[in-house]
Amino acid sequence: MKTVKLRLRAFLVLSLTLCGVVPLWAQPDREYKSLSEIRNPDDVYILRLHYKRLRHVPPVVFQCTNLRVLDLGKNFLDSIPAAIGTLANLEELDLRRNRLRTVPPEIGRLSKLRVLNLSRNPLLDLPDSFAELTQLEQLIVWMTGIVSFPPSFVSLNYSLKLIDMRACPMTYDDQENVEALLPSPQKKWDHVCNCK
Repeated sequence: MKTVKLRLRAFLVLSLTLCGVVPLWAQPDREYKSLSEIRNPDDVYILRLHYKRLRHVPPVVFQCTNLRVLDLGKNFLDSIPAAIGTLANLEELDLRRNRLRTVPPEIGRLSKLRVLNLSRNPLLDLPDSFAELTQLEQLIVWMTGIVSFPPSFVSLNYSLKLIDMRACPMTYDDQENVEALLPSPQKKWDHVCNCK
């Protein structure tokens, strides 16, 4: 029965598209800003759930397997489930201004991820699995406790275009170490010295 419904739905979308009409639920650029708007998780490509006072990631998010953009910023999340690794089409993930102390290694499975915003979380380090994010272009860890990266991050040297580490408690030596590990990306960070 499910196969028949899917074929009927695909036929309907194709027919409407050929007539120049794209149904609202099939528009890949439509932004969903509430879980109540979701009728079919397969139709959700952009989901913005910032400022929703979330304390955990709702399970329906992981049913949206076509997600390209997921914004969970400005909530009260203190953890991200391992299921985040199932969102294989994700290109942008915004987790800023939460309460995250760790990031699950499963994020390393997001092979299409280009932008990751972890700013303003009480993070101190990132897992080795981030080295598998070979499409990652922007890593934003502004105002976190991160001052260094694992040696495995060397594999990101040419994909990363920007690392934002402003307001991180870095020393001059920390910056030198990051520069040695990842010389190619542009870095945004505060000027520091070895003053005592």
